[in-house]
Amino acid sequence: MNTNGFIFKRIPINISVVFSIILLFSSCNTINLYETSQANTTQPVYLGSIGSEKDFFLQKGFNSSAIPSYKNPIKLSVVTKPFNKQTYKAFTKAKGLQSADINIHYVDSIPNRPKYIQLNIADKVAVINSLNSLENKDVKDYLSLQTYANVLTGISLALNQKDTENITNADAVFLIENGLKTYGLLLYKDKIKTGIISFNQGVVFAYETSNCCWQESKRHQINIVDLVDAYINCPKGTYRSAKRAKKPINYYKL
Repeated sequence: MNTNGFIFKRIPINISVVFSIILLFSSCNTINLYETSQANTTQPVYLGSIGSEKDFFLQKGFNSSAIPSYKNPIKLSVVTKPFNKQTYKAFTKAKGLQSADINIHYVDSIPNRPKYIQLNIADKVAVINSLNSLENKDVKDYLSLQTYANVLTGISLALNQKDTENITNADAVFLIENGLKTYGLLLYKDKIKTGIISFNQGVVFAYETSNCCWQESKRHQINIVDLVDAYINCPKGTYRSAKRAKKPINYYKL
């Protein structure tokens, strides 16, 4: 009885220790941005691009693998947020490995802290239509075969003060193709184009992705019908796997 009692006392302790270690390493690789969990990155990543997350015990990142063509501008949501210790540390690491010369001086005790921009794709329908289009057939085929591939739908971006103010003051911000296989931000103010900002003008230090949800059409075509966050299930009747969405053909009904 003493031996059994000793064993039962030891198990909860071991589990709690392991859980604490995992939580510690996980917190080093993610940023909780006001209830939105984003993964840290030191490499430049781009909204709307395709890739897969490399998620090891001590390392997290994003492997870009495809750049879709977006012929029509994609509406973005814009939120300006003040740096804190965690986001500033992530920015500092990313800045050392990216080309943009962005100087931000953060002091925790100062009330008016420097700010960064969080951008998210607001018009999911426009992205879905583009991914299903003929011009992105190769990208769609890749997504259908690579179950771990997903769409990058949000980033945290540090810019110089002028660019930050221009984005903040804009009435609308769109993701556009800004050259061959490159993206940029198109700004509108009072229905007038006020400028274009390239992603390489800033430092991206965090990102989030969305998974594709697939469904078979009446013509037996497999299409992307939704984009959902990593921890949200696809709507009923749709699947994260294109293979699972493909229904067997009943030849007796033909």
